[in-house]
Amino acid sequence: MEALLEREGQVENWNDERLDELSQRVDDGFKETRGEMRDGFKEMREGFDRLGREMKEGFGRVDREMKEGFVRVDREMKEGFVRVDRKMDEGFLQTNARIDRLMQMLLMGVLGAAVTLGATLLGAAAF
Repeated sequence: MEALLEREGQVENWNDERLDELSQRVDDGFKETRGEMRDGFKEMREGFDRLGREMKEGFGRVDREMKEGFVRVDREMKEGFVRVDRKMDEGFLQTNARIDRLMQMLLMGVLGAAVTLGATLLGAAAF
């Protein structure tokens, strides 16, 4: 066969035996190529499967972290609202106390003025 291969370039006529041999070599080459392709595709599928699992795990991790973050933010906001409500209540209580003191002072002033006016009128009537 090797002798024939060396002369292949010079031979113009191919006999049935040589054509069968060439056909067999081509078939063997394709079988080898198909095997390599099958192995390559298998590797690719395994890689895609692995990548898919890793992405799923990554998305699951991100989803968990986001949920934990939302829970934390929600808790912090509720705590903040409680603090703000408490401060507002304290502020309203202080404002109410000031208004109460102001009303007491005004009432005392009006009563003092009424007493003074009454005393003045009584004093004037006595003269």
